[in-house]
Amino acid sequence: MSLSRVALLIPNTDITLETDLNRELPNNYVIHTQRLPLMEVGLEAEKKMVSESLPSALDNLEGVADFDFAVFGCTSASAVYGREGVGQIEKLVSERLGCIAKSALGAVLDQLKRTGSKNIALVTPYDDELNAFMMEVLREFGFNVYYSCGMGLRNDIEIAKVEPVEIIEFVKNNIDGITSVDGTVLVSCTNLRATEIREDLNLILKRPVVTSNQSIISWLLNEHR
Repeated sequence: MSLSRVALLIPNTDITLETDLNRELPNNYVIHTQRLPLMEVGLEAEKKMVSESLPSALDNLEGVADFDFAVFGCTSASAVYGREGVGQIEKLVSERLGCIAKSALGAVLDQLKRTGSKNIALVTPYDDELNAFMMEVLREFGFNVYYSCGMGLRNDIEIAKVEPVEIIEFVKNNIDGITSVDGTVLVSCTNLRATEIREDLNLILKRPVVTSNQSIISWLLNEHR
């Protein structure tokens, strides 16, 4: 079986996406990780990461290997320049590394479209400011975000420390709003340990649950076919 080399560009504080990829992908997928400085999950910090740190990170990966795929693995940072910015990030990464590329938000959008519902309940570790922005961008893509709730976290290291049982408890505490309309639940953030409990959330909420990391994994597997 031939190797599939994946260039993974993620915040230096993100330990969850890499873990999920290594756990869920077949052994022939090899992850080449390049980390971008980010301590605070917020618009200004993430704009700086996209505009300054991402090009520098690509300098370090360019020409290192013949990559099959590239992933920009930060959901909220994928959205900081709006709908057009999502495509621009993917185009930049693809052109620089010479392979097909996807942003975390791009992968999420693919999964949301597969559910067949335009109605979304947004669940995140973010604060109200970032949640409001995520809702705005999702609406740019034609989705109806009928409910959102966030844990109020800005420090990415703290987001990674949230235990799966805490995510489940948070969802249960917000279940009335999440299930108030028939739709899909999006649990956003590549550093939140939601993918490992996605099936549990499906059972609790009795509706499709899309997570950032599962969306990336699905994209990588589907593109390989």
